[in-house]
Amino acid sequence: MKSQDPPIEILQPIFNLFTNGNFQQALANSRKMLEKFPNSVILCNISGASNTGLMQFDDAIDNYKKALKIKPDYAEAYYNMGIALKKKGDLEGAIVSYKHALEIKPDYAEAYYNMGNALKDKDNFEAAIISYKNALEIKSDYAEAYYNMGIALKKNGDLEAAIDSYKNALKIKPNHAEAYINMGNIQKDKGDLEAAIDSYKNALKIKPGHAEAYYNIGDVLRDKGDLEAAIDSYKKAIEIKSDYSEAKESLVSLMTSYRTQKENSNLIIKVNEEIRKIEIEGDLSRVISDEQVVNLLSRAEDCISSFGLELETKLSQVFRRNSVNLDCERHMSIFDKHDIIPEFCFGCYKVQVEPRTIIDLIKLFIVFDQLELNENNTRKCMVELRPEISGFYKGLIYCSGLKQANQIAKHLDTIIKGRIDKELSSKVKRGCSEYPISFPDYKEINNSGPQLMKYKKNWKAIEENYDNRNPINTYKNRRSSLSGLNLNDALVIQKWIDYAKGISDPSADLLKQSPIYYQDIYDKAKVRLNSFNFRKILDNI
Repeated sequence: MKSQDPPIEILQPIFNLFTNGNFQQALANSRKMLEKFPNSVILCNISGASNTGLMQFDDAIDNYKKALKIKPDYAEAYYNMGIALKKKGDLEGAIVSYKHALEIKPDYAEAYYNMGNALKDKDNFEAAIISYKNALEIKSDYAEAYYNMGIALKKNGDLEAAIDSYKNALKIKPNHAEAYINMGNIQKDKGDLEAAIDSYKNALKIKPGHAEAYYNIGDVLRDKGDLEAAIDSYKKAIEIKSDYSEAKESLVSLMTSYRTQKENSNLIIKVNEEIRKIEIEGDLSRVISDEQVVNLLSRAEDCISSFGLELETKLSQVFRRNSVNLDCERHMSIFDKHDIIPEFCFGCYKVQVEPRTIIDLIKLFIVFDQLELNENNTRKCMVELRPEISGFYKGLIYCSGLKQANQIAKHLDTIIKGRIDKELSSKVKRGCSEYPISFPDYKEINNSGPQLMKYKKNWKAIEENYDNRNPINTYKNRRSSLSGLNLNDALVIQKWIDYAKGISDPSADLLKQSPIYYQDIYDKAKVRLNSFNFRKILDNI
């Protein structure tokens, strides 16, 4: 079937509407013209493109199919259909469509580029890199191809090549602020902190109001130990983007976790100092009562409220005495890329406690904070954001071996049964919950010791190669050992209470806090709600 397109003087106004983003009118006009020219591949194509602009992906695909019935070798229709399929979420279909376009038009750089994006979104980074390289062989000044290839190279673990790719993008497009940001992120991960700061500053020269750049500079300055400058940078990020929750979280965490060398009049530090003066009333060597918890948190909340600050922090967890560096980010990056368990993880265990109510979780936090352990182990109290995997509330102590974990569990059981709930007990488990998903044998501890694990024979070589390409950042400051309640802890616990109210934990009703809903988390939690038996709350509280 031969295409019969209208004259250019009729098509041009429709093109102009589309180019200016007036997709609705462009679609209406192209539909009207299709009544006169039903075999116009150009009108079918621009109708499909307008549909895509209006997020009408199924209609767009139908229009491209109509165009291809008229002209089966219409590469542009396959290309545009690939775009619609990708936006619809059908990555595999998009890749097939781009391949059809390339069969017809082998020098179609944009098709290679977009196929690379689809492959990248599928986490097929090696194939994505090849696709970007093909695009660049055809179109050597394709800045976005270099930029996105940099993202794929980083995801693939080749950090130096990723930096080179970003540099090539910047040679072509010097005002590419995001390329500077991404390059700075890699430099930061490699421990090249001065280079990272330079990259972020270059991004700010292009986009002075780039909140993320200030936020990232704050992270680098924190890692360098320049805490006052880090605080200032986080503040700038928040000034630009008032709802920048990550910057607010980092600011609060930094200002409440580290002791500054000089006296500081900042309001956040003032409120933190006031909260740290609040002590738990009563004897903590005996049963910790609900009244003690309610009193502690009420005083902390009143203290925060009196300063009138709008503060944010993370929902899930509070860390204490975090001097042990488990370096889990490194481990997970190795696992995600190579499907192996890193060496350290073979000896990583945890003592896990699952309180049944939010008030018992807070009591466990108090116990953890008072607990003396020879190894100064990392300990964490948290609301589990993946309730489909395990309990809602958790206390965790990370250990360097099975023997140590068993010793700590025995010691901890005596304390929690005496001070919190006689029915509460700890479990010794493998250190990470991520691995059992891919390695079913990497799960529980039986009476004879750890179960066998399946792993790739060349795991040592893989680790060594990874570390050679990704030097460990030795500049990171670890949170110092702090006892007692601080501002960040109080804010996290407030969010715990929000969560508890959302899943109908009756003990949360004892505590002062209006719920802020985290509906996506609640929906998962309520699926497992029947497996939990909330204990009875004392009538006189």
